[in-house]
Amino acid sequence: MAFTQLYQNDPRWENKIMGNGRTETIGKLGCLVTSLTMIGNHFGGNETVASFNDKMKQNEGFQGPWVRAFRINAIFPNVSYQKRIECDKQDAPLDELDAALAGGSLATVRVDYSPAAGIQSHWIVLHQKDGDDYQMWDPYNSPEKPPTLVGRFGFAGNAAQIIQEMIFFGTGTLKEPKATSVSKPAPATTTTTTTTAVSTPADSDDSESLIVSPTVNGLTLRDQPRISGSNVLKYLPQSSKLVVLNDADTARTKVGKRNNWFHVREIEGKEGYVAAWYVTAVSDPALGSHKTSQANKPSSPSKLVVKTSAASVSLRTEPRIASSTLISYLNFGTELLVIEEDSAASKIGQQGQWLNVQTVTGRKGYVAAWLVTKA
Repeated sequence: MAFTQLYQNDPRWENKIMGNGRTETIGKLGCLVTSLTMIGNHFGGNETVASFNDKMKQNEGFQGPWVRAFRINAIFPNVSYQKRIECDKQDAPLDELDAALAGGSLATVRVDYSPAAGIQSHWIVLHQKDGDDYQMWDPYNSPEKPPTLVGRFGFAGNAAQIIQEMIFFGTGTLKEPKATSVSKPAPATTTTTTTTAVSTPADSDDSESLIVSPTVNGLTLRDQPRISGSNVLKYLPQSSKLVVLNDADTARTKVGKRNNWFHVREIEGKEGYVAAWYVTAVSDPALGSHKTSQANKPSSPSKLVVKTSAASVSLRTEPRIASSTLISYLNFGTELLVIEEDSAASKIGQQGQWLNVQTVTGRKGYVAAWLVTKA
């Protein structure tokens, strides 16, 4: 079928409640739902935003108003959720985007739609590379604005700086960029209800732990499981990964549920409590748009934390490259706590240097300093 541009602010459904939300409407926060509808239709589907919203509700496609994008396959059986890359506060890996688009996949990406203070999250669809820019389908009807990524959102910089998160969808295997000499080829991802890559050795050390992340920016970490102005430990950025210290199986049933609390540990090692209704499981994330200009400002790091700046960065037992030192492969954007002396900051980005680090789950090892950036 011929592709048809869809808009979240279409009068036919703009006032419809999103998913299992209470007051959140498609017109205000439905950019991701609309983007997923367009992606499914591009690959042969025939849904309106309203019908897709209804069918996702019937197929466990929402956590409250937040969209569980990996469930797209329940509505469009030939479309696979291929890969998700988070790139907050670091350049997006455009080689991965270019390879995916060249291979026939589509990408829905999260951007900041306004130069105003804070992050005003918005999801769009990128469907074609155009020089140093990308042709897009914006789910918000703004015909007076340019139809390209940089043309419309260039106030935030170039394409790599504009993109804060990417999710790839397609009908086959995701095309990956050519492997470099500093990292292994990215492992194949599953197309079921998980985004965890499958490889040996492990691509992640999170398999036995429940890892969650906030659905809002500035989520409060508290020293007690109750809301009070006197028990605030810090405010967490939305990109945070938190290890749930409660029983993992029991906790999984409480993700997104009101009046439940999780005992968690964040990357710097601080423990506390977060509201379960404001987090989502990293293995099957519920995502959406939000405004953070009026949210609590995330607390500044008190320790040196870095993020991986390439796909499949090796975590090793020793600061040298050898098959015998390999522990696991780390995804792009993985947060790591540096656990060596303060001078370690001078190594970041330097070829031939290594950093002694610890993952959020407590696993220690070494990573190549030239493959990380300061968080």
